[in-house]
Amino acid sequence: MMLLVVRQESRAADTSSNTITDKSDTIKASEILKKADEFRSPWPNFIMIAHLSFEKLNEEKQEVFRVFTRDYFKSLVSYIDPAKERGNILLMVDDNLWYYVNKTQYPIRITPIQKLSGGASYGDVTRLSWSRDYNANMVGEQTVTVKEQSYETWLLKLLARSNSATYHAIDLYIEKGTGYPRKAELYLQSGKKMKTLYFTAYQTMAGRMMNTKIEFIDHLSSDNVTTLTFSKVQVKKSPDRFFLKSNLPSLNSEVVY
Repeated sequence: MMLLVVRQESRAADTSSNTITDKSDTIKASEILKKADEFRSPWPNFIMIAHLSFEKLNEEKQEVFRVFTRDYFKSLVSYIDPAKERGNILLMVDDNLWYYVNKTQYPIRITPIQKLSGGASYGDVTRLSWSRDYNANMVGEQTVTVKEQSYETWLLKLLARSNSATYHAIDLYIEKGTGYPRKAELYLQSGKKMKTLYFTAYQTMAGRMMNTKIEFIDHLSSDNVTTLTFSKVQVKKSPDRFFLKSNLPSLNSEVVY
């Protein structure tokens, strides 16, 4: 199992409560979060390949999806590989997420936190921005070390405010200067830590810098590691019909290729 060593040096902005609560810092936190979103979803409309790798029963598994994003907050994810799941589709519109199994009649309603594969949830692929789904508060400044590289970061506490939010709460570490997300700790409503995410690669795609690799540590499954990578970006607006639940049974030839 791959190990990622993280060292933290806390310099809380408010030593009495460990949280900044005045209005100016709330505004600052939301601005930092919006900047971070630009590297996760750089365009309102685009298409890309998502590649998921994880270990199951001591065997390396690979899954491939094509992701269609529309107006930032609509997404359709088509299953490409493995062959037995090819043609299945995920559709996220506003707070609604459906899963359609190829050659069936009706999609079923699911929740973003349900497991997709490995340590990834459905929402990790269908929802690539935080600003709409979470309220952000500034906690302070911390140094984190990921893959032997240290980063000075802002630490934000995100709390879910919409039904489409994948996780109840997130401790998000955003690098100063660049605005790159570097680490996220994900929590259940009970307060239990569910996963830790490391944003480990950034590349220029279609002229913009984009986060292209995320490594998940699943604390509810023996700290197993799952890797999600994004590639083959096309900046393109997908048709309205792709994002209608009633059309899912007829989209196979257009979204699975």
